[in-house]
Amino acid sequence: MTAAQLPESGLGVVSASDAPARPGSLPRRRFAERLSAALRIAVLMLVATLSAMAIGEVALRLLDQSYYWAVSKRPDALRGWRPAPNVAAWQRFEGQALVRTNQLGFRDRDHDPTAAPGVLRVAVLGDSFTAAVQVPIEQTWWRIMEARLNAMDCMPGGRFEAQSFAVSGYSTAQSLLAWRSIAAAYKPDAVVLAFFVGNDLNENTPLLDHDPLRPYLRLDDQGQLVVDDRFHASPEYRFKQSWLGRGIDWLMVRSRILQTLVQVRHVWRTQHPAKPDVRTANPKAVGEPAPAVAQGRNEPHEPGVDNGIFRPPTDPAWQDAWAVTKAMLTAFANEVRATGARPLLMVIGTGAQVHPNARARQQFATAIGVEDLGYPLRRLSAIAADVGLPVLNLPALMAPAAEQQGRPLYGFDNAIRGFGHWNADGHQSAGTEAAMAICTLLTNPADVPAGTNTAP
Repeated sequence: MTAAQLPESGLGVVSASDAPARPGSLPRRRFAERLSAALRIAVLMLVATLSAMAIGEVALRLLDQSYYWAVSKRPDALRGWRPAPNVAAWQRFEGQALVRTNQLGFRDRDHDPTAAPGVLRVAVLGDSFTAAVQVPIEQTWWRIMEARLNAMDCMPGGRFEAQSFAVSGYSTAQSLLAWRSIAAAYKPDAVVLAFFVGNDLNENTPLLDHDPLRPYLRLDDQGQLVVDDRFHASPEYRFKQSWLGRGIDWLMVRSRILQTLVQVRHVWRTQHPAKPDVRTANPKAVGEPAPAVAQGRNEPHEPGVDNGIFRPPTDPAWQDAWAVTKAMLTAFANEVRATGARPLLMVIGTGAQVHPNARARQQFATAIGVEDLGYPLRRLSAIAADVGLPVLNLPALMAPAAEQQGRPLYGFDNAIRGFGHWNADGHQSAGTEAAMAICTLLTNPADVPAGTNTAP
């Protein structure tokens, strides 16, 4: 029988489109539809988020919002950390300044490896008092020193050029490592090591300082300085060296939103300071603003300053701090002289040591149980005398100047007046004294004393 001869029936011919769905096809179709809808929502949310972030970035840039402390601490295999190179960001926690770094990560202009004919170079090493992110760079003591040296015609026919290799939070060991690895290659004529008595001593030994990114110089069994780089094994350093840590650092430099989030976190920390570490009376986080109220024993404290500096050492930790500091100052003097340059130790005092009120200075000393605040100055001067290292004792010079002017050389209106870092007046005073010392050092080196016992 042919197809034409088939009897008609009510069933007719069943087409493929009319065939019943196979088991499971309908749930799969619904799943695909739901997945497609979810993907569309996710894409829309991603586009909305990226658009909001882009708008936020543009708005923050238009408002000139940035945060220096978010980009100030990149891992460095030798020195522990350094600021990001070629960045510009605001610092507004204490004072205010737009901080720009050069290609090496220091707050300075770029310098040619070789000095131009007739140029005398003065390299400066140190910590936050020299990086000086609290004031515009033109007001920093070393820029003032440079201008004064050129104005006073110290070396007729010559021109002075100051170079800064300072980083906020650096210890004496880190400054010495910066000299060895970078600054010495620029062949300076004079080198200034700025030593802040407030915390450089305790930062020179891991027995008093516990920064997970800091390298230390310690004395071996033969009394020689050797690098202690155990920070390489710390979780904090290993994370910063990981692909994730480096990625975050890369984004932090480029994202004002991330910088602002870090700033918000730091504001919260300053308003809710952590309890002091029982291991040290000077707990702090390098690269972050110090809490407005210092924590410690039941005696007056300056933020970031351990009162142990004002007393002769009686325990192994402080004895180690003084011993290794003497070894580092000796190495600094010898290594600088070996290059043909002239070394200078510039001692920076605390706010209490340079307070404009002499009675307030004595009251502070009495409250912490010492006769005066000059012990660290006298001991540093004695160390310098032993190794023939010229010293610029700034507290002895600045305290009378502050008293005569009747206003503090430390502190800012948006922080703590009289304490903290130098304000513009403090930098002016320090830069003027440094210029006179450098000029004498280069023209009449015998007139620069190797240590002085003058106390503030």
